[in-house]
Amino acid sequence: MRFLRITILFITTFILSYYFFSQKLPKKSFHGYLQDIMQYHVASLSDIDKQYASIVPQSIQKAKKDFSQKPKQQPLSIYALTSQDELASSVTSETGTFTIGDITYLTGSAKNIVYFNQTDPRWGNKMYGGNDTIAKYGCGPTTMAMVISTLTDQIITPDQMANWARENGYFSPGSGSYHSLIPDSAIAFGLDATSFTDYTHEGIIKELSTGNILVALMKKGHFTTGGHFIIFHGVTLDGKVLIVDPMNLDNSLRAWDIDILLNELKMGANSGGPLWSIRPSQP
Repeated sequence: MRFLRITILFITTFILSYYFFSQKLPKKSFHGYLQDIMQYHVASLSDIDKQYASIVPQSIQKAKKDFSQKPKQQPLSIYALTSQDELASSVTSETGTFTIGDITYLTGSAKNIVYFNQTDPRWGNKMYGGNDTIAKYGCGPTTMAMVISTLTDQIITPDQMANWARENGYFSPGSGSYHSLIPDSAIAFGLDATSFTDYTHEGIIKELSTGNILVALMKKGHFTTGGHFIIFHGVTLDGKVLIVDPMNLDNSLRAWDIDILLNELKMGANSGGPLWSIRPSQP
């Protein structure tokens, strides 16, 4: 009896529900209802995407580089150049080296130049005077050892020249050599030495073309941070100068612009400097 009452209640509820919904919903097929559901979901997802996009941070677009405009170049200063800059010097085939025994020679001028380097382990760690080594303070004796060995019939090594300079009062503690070492040592070893004051392209080229050697005292620049003796010994076909740097062989194998050399001369040097012309003594 109880089951019968439940069955009647279920059938009655079903009939009433069917009658109610059939009156409210439009007459469509099942496929129609399915299309409505799909359209509803698609529209809903589209709305969600728009809302999501509005709150998510957007990636920053990279600016496109404009290669049509070349970067501006800063003006060059000769004091900012290095020894490898072509404006200061250039590789040349007009000089080179060869060795006979334990002596190295530089070519490129009327007379091959005997080359010594002050840092050579044969003498670099020897004392010029006090606690000052030839490697650090011996550019003066090394330069004059090259000049004397080139222009006379005897080979004087940098340590021998340093001993002579110290014993004769040309060693300057903490700074190297007194400027008077250049003319005085040249004369002492039988050479002629005079102050050279024609600081022009023509003057330098003319002097070197005669076979004379110019010893130069340089200030801070391409060759030193303080003071440094080097040699001018030849001129290339394009008007550059061949030098001898007792600290750096690479510098000695390059041709140097005369303006660079003139601008870096240590003006105010004493004893006839900063340029001395040295040549064999005339009978």
